[in-house]
Amino acid sequence: MPILDCGIDIGSTNVKVVFVGEDGRAVWVRSIPSPRSADGFGPVTDAVALVATLEDLIIEGWQEQGGGAPLRSITAAGVGEDGIGIGDDLVPTGHALAWFDKRATEEVERLKHHFRSSPQTGIDISTERTAAKWLWIRKHRPQELASAKFWITLTDFPAVWWSGIPFMSCSLAPRTGCYDVYNRCWIDALLVAAQAPHLPPVLHAGETVGHVRKGRLRGSGAASAETILVAGGHDHPVAAAMIRRFEPHARVDSMGTANLIYGEFANTGVPQKHGLIAFSVPANGSNDISCMGALELSAALAVLQDDAESLRAFLAARRLPGSPPSSLLDLQNQLHGRDTRTRRGLEMASLEACRLMEAMGELGVPDGGIYATGGWSRSHAFVELRASMFGKPINVVGDMELVSIGAACFGIEAATGKSVCPIRQDDMIRIEPVTAWQSAYRQVYEDYKRAQSAI
Repeated sequence: MPILDCGIDIGSTNVKVVFVGEDGRAVWVRSIPSPRSADGFGPVTDAVALVATLEDLIIEGWQEQGGGAPLRSITAAGVGEDGIGIGDDLVPTGHALAWFDKRATEEVERLKHHFRSSPQTGIDISTERTAAKWLWIRKHRPQELASAKFWITLTDFPAVWWSGIPFMSCSLAPRTGCYDVYNRCWIDALLVAAQAPHLPPVLHAGETVGHVRKGRLRGSGAASAETILVAGGHDHPVAAAMIRRFEPHARVDSMGTANLIYGEFANTGVPQKHGLIAFSVPANGSNDISCMGALELSAALAVLQDDAESLRAFLAARRLPGSPPSSLLDLQNQLHGRDTRTRRGLEMASLEACRLMEAMGELGVPDGGIYATGGWSRSHAFVELRASMFGKPINVVGDMELVSIGAACFGIEAATGKSVCPIRQDDMIRIEPVTAWQSAYRQVYEDYKRAQSAI
């Protein structure tokens, strides 16, 4: 009877559940749209309804796998800033505000001067940060936090609900904007400024939280009193941790709608700051500093966002039509035809990605291989363009759900004490730069850097 571990990815667009075997390889995967509603200001999530959705998926998968032994472990990873207050009974006191919700603009202005004096957070204050959302809730829905015993992230909430034990995953704590990423502790002055609620203990990925109590998972047979619940964390660091098990110094180009470049460097205890890079904590509890540079890939594709079929066809080409721009001015020319403008948008996003890679080198991130994952990495033509911009080959990790699989692998580690790498060499597709494009891109990139430094 096979032993299965369950990983969950609580994403902005979809939630995914995966079962993996002892080797960390997926044997069952299911993805559905993330359950969201609106509260009159913006998008929110009912955390209890999310748990019910996940229970449906887990039970469905367990039954499809034969309904044998209960799952050995369940671990979740996912979105960073979304969260809720919970009472003594673990019931949420309100709905989770989406990380991309912009309602806390005024609160950001109130907090900015506090955060300028706290470089230990490694991250700028913005409407995305939980700190700003705490202030907004205190002003507009004060009872939600006044009646809360703890604040729980949306990603951690399922494990809290099923185990009865409040906690926060270590790679999610920095997303609040109030966590010292160098000394691994909360910054009291920022918690006071943000009027933060009580916060639970912080656990690193792979630490056991508890066991599944009574409930639908137990009643169905999918879980038992022996099924452990394990801390996961922020989606990008969890996925990157799996790639870095394959190559320890890998840099990760996570090519989703929100494109993110990820790397890690040694923690010397001395706070650093870089205008392009946010600092955080690796999911696996190491003492290194993780760094993440984000760019909005969807903006590059805005010219075709109302024509999904044309966009799919454009990205499905073996090689993108056209050629590199002759100059920075040519790159920025809005009078091109649609296909050329789409290519130019991808090139502009890739210039920014190139700058993020360079910034990581300046911070001390080792120069390892580049690994791409995420939905847009399935476009050979786009990855080829980006490899040409980087001047280095890119290793595309095959069609693997690395967030949910990574979460499940942390569950295996908690259950067995063994570190499992789910990636094999034959999962990789190596995409080389186009030699004829590289010199043009190098020149445009140098012009781009000079233009950015002049701003």
